[in-house]
Amino acid sequence: MPQLAEASYTEWPAAPVLCERLACLWAAHMGEYGEPHVRRIIPDGCIDLIFSDGDLIIAGPDTESVELHAVPNRSFVGVRFRSGQASSVLGLPASELLDLRISAQEVLGDRVSPVLDRLAAAANPRAAATILEQAIVDWSRDRAPADALVARAVTLIDAPRADWSIASLANELGLSERQLRRRFQHAVGYGPKLLERVLRLRRFIHAASLTRSTSLAELAAEAGYADQPHLTRECRDLTALTPTQLLGYPVTAA
Repeated sequence: MPQLAEASYTEWPAAPVLCERLACLWAAHMGEYGEPHVRRIIPDGCIDLIFSDGDLIIAGPDTESVELHAVPNRSFVGVRFRSGQASSVLGLPASELLDLRISAQEVLGDRVSPVLDRLAAAANPRAAATILEQAIVDWSRDRAPADALVARAVTLIDAPRADWSIASLANELGLSERQLRRRFQHAVGYGPKLLERVLRLRRFIHAASLTRSTSLAELAAEAGYADQPHLTRECRDLTALTPTQLLGYPVTAA
């Protein structure tokens, strides 16, 4: 793929046939001196499939932020699975990918080689993203669908000002608490309460990206935090940054 000059990040919507599985297709590039478009990757509850430097990597679900290291002119192209959607395509529990970056060949075996050949020949990042998208379509054909109850739970958890206990969420879904945790571990990688924290943080980052005039206390309340100190603790735990440092932070699809 041709190289770009400056640090950049671009997203494209997934094809309609994959819109339930994928949050987006994306491409990123580090600048001439290795400067990234952001310094940290913030947890989002998702698993990504990423092509870079001739290898296909599975990145997956993070429990804390990941600092990016400067690599001059390095490019990345990826697809981002929505929470709970990757494990059925990849054929293993998401919990086995927790906080890991591993070669896709370790998971998908011989299926990866022909995709790598096509990616290496892609004319540009958008074309490479489309190749990854088609690979997801192909790999999904002989796989079971994603867990529909977990998908419903993710929607419930992400509702504005949602505050579900494990017991109430399990009751809403017609599951035992043990079943709920087990199915979340398999599909998402971790439990519903951690996902709730991650999604609440994303709501704050989104709200903070829209304005710099609103107070942190108001942003905290809008995102669903008990108060500003609660927001501060969660930001430090999940990102190693303060709420102020996250003001205006780029919002990505998830």
